[in-house]
Amino acid sequence: MEAVTNSTDMQEIDCANLTTRAINHAMRDAIASGAQSFRLLHPSARHNLGVALPEGIHLTIEGSAGYYVGGLNDGSTIEVHGSVGWGAAESMRDGTVVIDGDAGNAVAASIRDGTVVVRGNASTRAGIAMKGGLLLVAGNVGPMAALMMQKGTLIVCGNAGDGLADSMYAGTVFLAGQHGELGGDAVEEAPSDTDLQLIKDSLAKWKVVPPKGPFRKFVAGKKLWNFQQSDIALWRSAL
Repeated sequence: MEAVTNSTDMQEIDCANLTTRAINHAMRDAIASGAQSFRLLHPSARHNLGVALPEGIHLTIEGSAGYYVGGLNDGSTIEVHGSVGWGAAESMRDGTVVIDGDAGNAVAASIRDGTVVVRGNASTRAGIAMKGGLLLVAGNVGPMAALMMQKGTLIVCGNAGDGLADSMYAGTVFLAGQHGELGGDAVEEAPSDTDLQLIKDSLAKWKVVPPKGPFRKFVAGKKLWNFQQSDIALWRSAL
């Protein structure tokens, strides 16, 4: 079987005997020739697949991917029919990354816009330093989810580990399950009707089964926005 084949308007790339560099070069060459739709076969959890893809590209990965899949996404749509390693969709500017399985550490780290959907569970530091966009996790998240979030929305349909929303500057976390010890300066407030509609619409759009329990809302308490001597213990815990 040839490494790159055409199936109607979709380019299929058999990754079995290719390096990551060769796979990404094959996609880049095809994009330069006008191709927009790709399907990667036998990815074998290779790292750095589909990095910095431009707007208008649709990539389907038939199997699990390794570290940094879909990193630096610039507007493409990426579907992973498996699980992913660390840093999936890291620093995404825009676009969509959908992961059918579980996600490793720091999924959606520092994304600026777009949507990341994890249909399974997400490990430690999900949504760390998000600067915009939406991260939707159908299962559980590990410790330190939304650590240092600056903007954006994290929706978790399951449980969260310790340190949820630790040192969060701004942004919003919605959690349907239980959580461990809250992170420094994280506070709970009642979700608005607009918040609840956002959650409902997001779950419906991405075909995520709504959890049985209600969602709780967590935001920054803003005590870390400006230093106060009275908050020295909180600052020490954050640093």
